[in-house]
Amino acid sequence: MSDPSRLDLPADLRDWVEASARGSLLSATRHLAGASRSAWNLEVDGAEGRCALFLLRDKGDGGGSSKDAAVLKALGATPLPVPRVVGVSEELAAVLLERVQGRSDFPAVDHESEREPTARHLMELTGVLHCLDPERLSIPHLEVPSTAQDCASRSLLQSRNALRALGQAADPFFDFALDWLEANIPSEVSRYSLVHSDMGPGNFLYSGGTVTGIIDWEVAHFGDPMEDLAAISVRDMATPVGSLAQRLREYEQSCGIPVDLERVHYYRALVLVRNSLMIGLGLAHPAEGFDVPQMTMYQTLLMRAAALVLCDNLGAERPAVQSSVSRLGSEPLDRSVFDEHEAREIRELLGGTVPETGREPREIDAVLRSALAAREQTAAWRICVACYFAQRMHRLAFRRQKLMGPLYGRLPQPLE
Repeated sequence: MSDPSRLDLPADLRDWVEASARGSLLSATRHLAGASRSAWNLEVDGAEGRCALFLLRDKGDGGGSSKDAAVLKALGATPLPVPRVVGVSEELAAVLLERVQGRSDFPAVDHESEREPTARHLMELTGVLHCLDPERLSIPHLEVPSTAQDCASRSLLQSRNALRALGQAADPFFDFALDWLEANIPSEVSRYSLVHSDMGPGNFLYSGGTVTGIIDWEVAHFGDPMEDLAAISVRDMATPVGSLAQRLREYEQSCGIPVDLERVHYYRALVLVRNSLMIGLGLAHPAEGFDVPQMTMYQTLLMRAAALVLCDNLGAERPAVQSSVSRLGSEPLDRSVFDEHEAREIRELLGGTVPETGREPREIDAVLRSALAAREQTAAWRICVACYFAQRMHRLAFRRQKLMGPLYGRLPQPLE
């Protein structure tokens, strides 16, 4: 008999879990999950004794859990370590998984000696994933791209739709960044692979220097394997994986797939822009349980990184933190003073075409958008604008540095 005090689970889910697991639910405790899904650790007394399970349920209507389950079922017969699917319910938007041994808090390893072997194993398994034949993976909701450009088109469309939905609330940087990304889609791909699309720390479990399970496959798709290498480089900022240059060498040596740094650079910018915009949608319409301060912190981290990586892609030297914030003084400014300073910076960029007074921040941003759309996009002008936005994001992070805490000092690693 289960103890009701140990079942932090809605009744409809509890009944479904017991039916799927063919046993009695002994305990259900909330587990920290991402912005799109709720999660629980479960203990069930079934026909084969007590077992540990993991339950995920979508917060919205994106169907993430059913997509996750479809990918996991396809990967179950491969060498990749993934959780076994116990049950899936489209009606309840939930997936029930066998709980995999290990921890997800890399690199907070108990022993420093586990860090490098774990990161190296992650790269080896990423290579294993990319070497799987898409034609042998039965995943009904996914299709292999027809062209190299199709590998980026889904994320670009998702990003552009998010930008339209945010409207004038979005930073003008996103207009500039998406225009460049859409104009510079990679025209070649070495192979099509199943791509996790959010690979890296937080989405794998480990124990004793070994990755025991790769999780969270709801945004997986067939595409360019370089996207996963870019995703790892993005997650490295919040949870370092060591030298990215070394990690990329390990990947290439383990699977034989050549690393194309130009495409990794492109996808890193795309992933950063896409993820920043998706967080922006969540912040604009926060659902119940959405952690606004934490997600604001992460969005600031990603937006700054996106601006710096775009400088890399354009061949511009990244503006330094100190030179970008030197006019601001030693302490973060309140919003009104910060906006006045930013207006001066925009006037300098546009040659004084913004009036000195009478403009709200969004109105000044609108002037910036119009100027970017109207001006001839020469290579020199694009570099000038990219450097401005990198400095702008340095200043935004400076204003929010108390919120960002240790992440304030985290910048995207060089890939070479």
